[in-house]
Amino acid sequence: MAVVEKTVDIVGDAAFCVMLLARSIPEGMPVDIYDDVLVKTRPHAMRNMSGLESVNFPNLTTLGKYSFTGCRDLKRARLPLATTVAERAFYDCPALVEVYAPEAKSIGEFAINSGVIRRVEFPEVTTTSSSSLCFYGCTALEEVILPKITYVGNSSFYGCVSLKQLDLPSIKSIGANILNTASGIEVVNLGPNLTGIHSNGFAGTPDGMIINLPIAEGAISGAPWGAPNAIINYEVPYAGTVPIPES
Repeated sequence: MAVVEKTVDIVGDAAFCVMLLARSIPEGMPVDIYDDVLVKTRPHAMRNMSGLESVNFPNLTTLGKYSFTGCRDLKRARLPLATTVAERAFYDCPALVEVYAPEAKSIGEFAINSGVIRRVEFPEVTTTSSSSLCFYGCTALEEVILPKITYVGNSSFYGCVSLKQLDLPSIKSIGANILNTASGIEVVNLGPNLTGIHSNGFAGTPDGMIINLPIAEGAISGAPWGAPNAIINYEVPYAGTVPIPES
């Protein structure tokens, strides 16, 4: 069942948080929500809405933190004008397979937490928060497309054990432990704008992981950045699967 709501433009703090008590969606509450008037959700706005499967807010620009935390049946979210995927916006959403937010510029801490999502694409994101874990627990994640990201925060891909390759064509700086416990990672391709890597940037990664850098050996201090058995290739032109965006 889907509804089109033409009267609500803001959903307030913790508006639906009590859904956790019922453990099921109330009678008459839609499984799929479409609302072309809603422009803002406050923190915790739709938290714990059991039974909610999809949301589509074509004019929403502000997504409050924890907005969909605990929506354990949520599969898809379409937020074409949202500028931020806020802190814990989709935390504890184990059924989530898609978040469409093409205008988002940043991803917050624990923003997406799903064991089934396989691919994430944020074409305009430029940064993750400094203590991020933004894809924490996305154990099925295989492909990450972040063509404009310039900074990746600490532990951004913590627990992404299915991720084989990470392409960061526009990266300038890398935080600590960005791939901690990502035991499946094989190749990291870094772009020509790189200026800094944390001394433990690749700590916890598997032996034999390949790091391709377009810079000369010694240009960035701290090698091998916490990965003593990594294979580091210097002066390798960026050749990842994600094209370098035009300036």
